[in-house]
Amino acid sequence: MTAEIATLEKVQAAVEQLHRDGKKATANTVIAVIGGGSKPTVLKHLRALREAPKPSADQLPSAVLDLARPVIGQIYDQGIKAEELRHRDQTERYHRLLGDLEAQVEELTETVQAQEARLAEVTANLDEARSALGDATRTMAEQKKEIDRLQAALASQNVQAVDHLAGLLQGVEEKVATIAGKLDKAASRTSRRAQGSAGKKE
Repeated sequence: MTAEIATLEKVQAAVEQLHRDGKKATANTVIAVIGGGSKPTVLKHLRALREAPKPSADQLPSAVLDLARPVIGQIYDQGIKAEELRHRDQTERYHRLLGDLEAQVEELTETVQAQEARLAEVTANLDEARSALGDATRTMAEQKKEIDRLQAALASQNVQAVDHLAGLLQGVEEKVATIAGKLDKAASRTSRRAQGSAGKKE
């Protein structure tokens, strides 16, 4: 099992380095500083760092104040200064975190916009494909109608041709029968003449 590249400690160190450099700590900039790591893992660590409990300033107990009244002013002044320093540090930290969040939101917005553009492109391609499919379907339907019409016309022409050919054959047969009848009659006359000529010679 390979070791995790973007550990919480590395992410925290990278965030501190980016803040020292005056840069915003986003998932992409942290990954660039670390030199690798999974973006979901880095985002998880960034969220954990933002949600980590803040150290609270210690409050002076009343007994100490009662026993140390001579120096209470000095302690109080030092506490005020420390509180101001802590407040300033927290404010700066909040501002850095806010800057980081804004940068991350900007990155996510760019990602969403890119995905929306890709989705729009895919939708346009799908609409174009559907339109082309509709055109092809209509063309096929028209071609089928034309094929059916041509087949019907061809069938009608075939019937007419068969009828015409049958009529021609019938006419030929009638002419052949007529010629055969004439030939038979001619043959009969020729035979009778031949028999008559033979009888005269006898």
